[in-house]
Amino acid sequence: MNRSRMIGRSFGRAATTYESNATLQRLVAGRLALRIAGELARTRSMGPLRVLEIGCGTGLLTQALRRLLPDSLIVATDLAPAMLQACSNGMGDDPRLLMLAMDGAFPAVAGGFDLICSSLALQWFADPAGAILQLTRLLAPGGHLHLSTLVAGSLSEWRDAHRSEGLVDSGPEYPQADRLLRACGGRWNTETVAIGHPTGLAFVRALRGIGAHQPSAGSRPLGPGSMRRVLRRFEADHASTASYWVAYGTILQAPRRGVFVTGTDTGVGKTLVAACLVKAWDADYWKPMQTGLDEEPGDSETVARLTGIDQARLHPPALALGAALSPEDAAAVAHVVFDPTRLDLPEQAGTRPLVVEGAGGVMVPVGGGLLMIDLIALFGLPVVLVARSTLGTINHTLLSIAALRHRGIAIAGVVLNGPVSPGNRSALERHGGIRILAEIPLQDHLDAEAIGRLSRLMPAAGFNSAAEARPTGPEPGRGRTE
Repeated sequence: MNRSRMIGRSFGRAATTYESNATLQRLVAGRLALRIAGELARTRSMGPLRVLEIGCGTGLLTQALRRLLPDSLIVATDLAPAMLQACSNGMGDDPRLLMLAMDGAFPAVAGGFDLICSSLALQWFADPAGAILQLTRLLAPGGHLHLSTLVAGSLSEWRDAHRSEGLVDSGPEYPQADRLLRACGGRWNTETVAIGHPTGLAFVRALRGIGAHQPSAGSRPLGPGSMRRVLRRFEADHASTASYWVAYGTILQAPRRGVFVTGTDTGVGKTLVAACLVKAWDADYWKPMQTGLDEEPGDSETVARLTGIDQARLHPPALALGAALSPEDAAAVAHVVFDPTRLDLPEQAGTRPLVVEGAGGVMVPVGGGLLMIDLIALFGLPVVLVARSTLGTINHTLLSIAALRHRGIAIAGVVLNGPVSPGNRSALERHGGIRILAEIPLQDHLDAEAIGRLSRLMPAAGFNSAAEARPTGPEPGRGRTE
């Protein structure tokens, strides 16, 4: 029997005792539901949605979702049929509820969900980050993915009791919160929840009562004598209290196909990369803010000349100013009052991707107290970050990546512009945990023929731009909130 089936059987046997032992699960499901409600109220209508829940258990989160979204279709899934039956019993006669026995690590459903959620199930997956990326692909444009999972640091007291007795805990290894952030993007927060038990044996029985007592792959449970020693140590050193590290993640799907092209600085080649993407994807193009028109014709005209794009797919800037300054300063010089919060992505005919090009780098002021990164977050498109390939790029690029990730903005990847530098590319991949989408060598002359050639270096339009590549580098420090 493979591990997922063993886990499913274990939880299935606990279906009748789960809720009486699910103190942590009930608390976390409630908090996740509040997060979902807040995000939906902030970003979209609370009307009928298509909802997918992974690992519904007995329905602690499912019931909260129904109260939050009374008219929505909910597809509740779990690995254990007995858990699905318990969930169905708790939901009563609900015509907008579908129950599906499914391994959430390999979701066998069609995409197009407005909301996907999962509470305390991901830590049981062999590859939690990979599962998250699969779920992200099932989101409809503008869809939400909301997750909670136990992460590394959980049950440290129980593990410490094992170490003090010269033993190794056979429990599962929980994912690292920082690795989930770097592998999947989005916004992540962690909290610790401490739960006390009258005795060590009561703690073990509570784990069995919810089915969460399966050993990690390749491990064996302790014998009776060793277990008694650990229980005594757990009671003596930690008063039978177990701490859980819980990570809450929110990933938002872009409202439409496309990317936001920004740079580590001005003059790094954003327009060149944007033109290559427009050509490669047969995409629409939009420069929302154009400055410097006193000195040059503007990036929209340049992209049109280099790509031959039809004028109907070349959306005019919302702000066009003469001074070669930041949008905020150029507007001040021209005595123009401009509110960037009123900007919205242009209407498009058809289903072509949209390439949006920013002005300068991610921290350029755009007006109204906002920076370019605020505009990027407002549009919700994943970012293609353009950087120089030469000396100094590591610092500038890593700082830009850190700023974008801090805001929970998905980064599709980096395009390096200039002489090929294997060392700089390797450093960015290792220290930034980022995907290098392309390297554009120096060009003696840029024309339509050159763009056609360089566009073949770009990834295909269907590449995974909703989430970042998996990291290979070290992790930053763990954040802690609440």
